[in-house]
Amino acid sequence: MALFGTFGIRGIVNRDLTPELALKMGMSFATFVKDGSLVVGRDGRSSSEMIKNSLISGIISCGVNVIDIGMVPTPVTMFATKTLKTKGGIMITASHNPPEYNGMKFLEPNGMGLKKEKEPMIEERIKKEDFNLKNWDKIGKIEKK
Repeated sequence: MALFGTFGIRGIVNRDLTPELALKMGMSFATFVKDGSLVVGRDGRSSSEMIKNSLISGIISCGVNVIDIGMVPTPVTMFATKTLKTKGGIMITASHNPPEYNGMKFLEPNGMGLKKEKEPMIEERIKKEDFNLKNWDKIGKIEKK
């Protein structure tokens, strides 16, 4: 079963999109980008903070830094990803879907959506649980903007 849809991952919170999946997506994306920083933004849904915390835990566990820009519209996350010259970004949102849904939109360093050919590589890491977890003294840092 493919995790990625038209633009990222979406599903009903705690059924399709769980904190565990968010953690693994963070570890997979961080392993994929290897180093540097990722921007993380979120919308105002009641579940977005929970998904964000799990996602960020996964990212920093693999030694990648996070720039947490808080609750912002999707274009702000896209803009921050590009202007802060990061390795990519993630926006936590289910866009126009009902409130029981949430999602994660993955971004390229230029702020645009993750290229389709990269999605299977990220999914494969999750299937194989092939993550580049770092020692305690090499985990990433969180910066709030």
